[in-house]
Amino acid sequence: TPDRVFMAERNAARGWRQITYAELLASSRHIASALLARGLSADRPVVILSGNSIDHALIAFGALYAGIPFCPVSPAYSLVSRDYGKLAYLMKLLTPGLVFADDAAKFSDALTANVAPGTEIAASRGAVAGRDITSLASLMATPLHARLDATHEAIGPDTIAKFLLTSGSTGNPKAVINTQRMICA
Repeated sequence: TPDRVFMAERNAARGWRQITYAELLASSRHIASALLARGLSADRPVVILSGNSIDHALIAFGALYAGIPFCPVSPAYSLVSRDYGKLAYLMKLLTPGLVFADDAAKFSDALTANVAPGTEIAASRGAVAGRDITSLASLMATPLHARLDATHEAIGPDTIAKFLLTSGSTGNPKAVINTQRMICA
């Protein structure tokens, strides 16, 4: 049932933004192609600074489809903290190749302070002074990568799917490897 709703969220007009399974698959394939074209990997993963949303899911599923690890980071590290100590630590630990924030303006201070100048920032909306922002729409408009299907087929149970952060309540968070097998289990 590809036309069944996969996910829905409230929009600004208090209605519902919805995405179907078919739309998720199509968007994931295009985002995966964009990530593959950037040469992202476990050494240069995707870091997601946003809370739960459809756009967060699209980036995550695009990374999963390409076999490129992603790491969701608690928005509190960017929006509550003012010294960004844990976020700075995580950026050095993870060495992201792309950092996604749903609203670049909302996360602007954290992005400016913690994302290295050579690291790409992508966002659904908003801007960061002095930085180029890649729009989610442009990632979703990326032509399908020539190696997309072969890369997707090569994903196995031991492929790293994501880095899951520990709470960091007793110090800096740890990035725990989660493989495809672990997620499936």
